[in-house]
Amino acid sequence: MIDRSVPGYKSSLNLMEVYGKKYCKPGNYIYDLGCSLGAVTEILLSCFSATNKIIAVDSSESMINSCRKRVNAHIRNGEVELIKGDVRKIKLKESSFIALNYLMQFLEISERKDLLIKVFNSLSEGGVCILSEKIHFTSFLKTKQINELHYQFKSENGYSLMEIALKRDALEGVLATEIEEEHIKRLLGVGFRRVKKIMSNLNFVTFICEK
Repeated sequence: MIDRSVPGYKSSLNLMEVYGKKYCKPGNYIYDLGCSLGAVTEILLSCFSATNKIIAVDSSESMINSCRKRVNAHIRNGEVELIKGDVRKIKLKESSFIALNYLMQFLEISERKDLLIKVFNSLSEGGVCILSEKIHFTSFLKTKQINELHYQFKSENGYSLMEIALKRDALEGVLATEIEEEHIKRLLGVGFRRVKKIMSNLNFVTFICEK
């Protein structure tokens, strides 16, 4: 479903694999925070050595169950651990790679910095966080135009106008987007030495954040 809703989603997964293979260090943990159905977790399994372990976290029981079905063999052999919990409350172990895929937008803006501080502190030197988010723009007109293109994208991927409207209404007041510059400012503010945009598609962006 997310592939039909988020333009460039498959490309963002490909980037996760490219950078995962580059930055996942032997002996460190790898986190998929807000793992949803487990697509990122599955991708990251190709990126680590026998001394790594992926910890996938989501607050939704149904998401965790779906992720479990997807990577059950890897759970049994100890390569993956699933945690049902709030990413804001769990303790993170030392890691070299953390994926934050379309999670921050569902947190209160006031809570986002604290989560990023926790992410930054858990990363070993040279580790990275890959952050993907939906954004809006400083121009109301541009935001409106891009949103209309996004609705068209959904329509062309099989969503009816009613489904698009219902989804929009359901997310009203739940999903809080920010402009790209606010994300970069916050990431640099918690200590990341370099933040680089590696993908942009309509109102969705992906950053690599290096410690």
